[in-house]
Amino acid sequence: MAARRRNAKKAAPAKTGGGKKAPKAKKAKKVKEPKVISPGPPIEVVLSIVTAVMLVAAVIMIDHSSGTHYGTGTLFSDNYGK
Repeated sequence: MAARRRNAKKAAPAKTGGGKKAPKAKKAKKVKEPKVISPGPPIEVVLSIVTAVMLVAAVIMIDHSSGTHYGTGTLFSDNYGK
């Protein structure tokens, strides 16, 4: 693998001994304002949503179990064609 060639650094032009320049004034740094963090939903809302999802999942699992093992149930029974 061939190495890349680097460009040669250009020589800086020679400074001529003219008059002195005034030093540049430093810019004042801008003060950053603190970032405002908006709060999320309260914990009660999150817990109620999680509880509702878990209850629906439990009902579907019980219905699936009763439909596959006993042939009863609402969603997973074998009575579709009858």
